[in-house]
Amino acid sequence: IHRRRDDLSSAELIELQDVLRRQTERLALLVEQLLDLSRLEALAIRLEPRRFPVRAQVEELVETIAGERAGEVSVEIADELEAFADPSAFDRVVGNLVANALRYGAPPVVVRAEQRDRHFRVAVEDRGPGVPSEFLPSLFERFARGARSSEVGPGTGLGLAIARALARAQRGELIYEQAAPHGARFELVLPGES
Repeated sequence: IHRRRDDLSSAELIELQDVLRRQTERLALLVEQLLDLSRLEALAIRLEPRRFPVRAQVEELVETIAGERAGEVSVEIADELEAFADPSAFDRVVGNLVANALRYGAPPVVVRAEQRDRHFRVAVEDRGPGVPSEFLPSLFERFARGARSSEVGPGTGLGLAIARALARAQRGELIYEQAAPHGARFELVLPGES
């Protein structure tokens, strides 16, 4: 743009600037995600667990992530349920799962949470095609993107790797299973308050 500014029409200039802005944002996101993974692996991210009401947190998160598609997401969480976790890490994990369900799955997307067997569990489930069995071994690996992911649009393949790392940093786990009768079901499992 700098060298060819005089040769470009104003419409071409606007279009190129828009492409440049989008690609810069994408690159900044990729760098931030890679830094997050490095910090998590080096145990350099400080997590500060506290008690918070889950339903209110998830409803706010869904509204932010889903926007005008929020009606496709059902939050089935008891009003009184509380979690003991780092709220920011919780938002990043659950937000990633909701965004993925909307992007790669199909409605309805349901978010459920419960306290069971000394563990707090939050599940995000959709009615899309689910994860192909041949992709399951690399589902949580860095830069892993299935064929459907590539068809849907650009991405970094880091979201689930970061989500699992954040779960494990809280002594928890992120689990995938096929939903019945079809779809994807991800469950964040965190230990109860100790």
